[in-house]
Amino acid sequence: MATTVYETVEISLSDGKVVELRPLTIKNLKKFMQIIEKLNGKNIKTESDAMDVFVEAAFICMQQFAPDLFADKDAFEDVIEVPTLMKILEVGGGIRMNDPNLLTANLDGEI
Repeated sequence: MATTVYETVEISLSDGKVVELRPLTIKNLKKFMQIIEKLNGKNIKTESDAMDVFVEAAFICMQQFAPDLFADKDAFEDVIEVPTLMKILEVGGGIRMNDPNLLTANLDGEI
């Protein structure tokens, strides 16, 4: 009998669809990390810029979890809200927005 080494989480989207979340595969995690690295760039000047990065990263997650549900990022943005977005980032990419290490980091990547 196989043992699963991670837990899955079901979330409901604002349109009522249910999606099962689980950690990203290594291939998708690499894509996710490349997007999150944009937070260290000089192009992030506003909260809206940061939100765009989070949405893009969560969209990568959803391409693994439910590729048939979203034709594009606009369709994705129409069915999520901030708490759902944060849960997708947490389960898929392991990013916890309330992590004290994350909160004390500056944009240069120093802690």
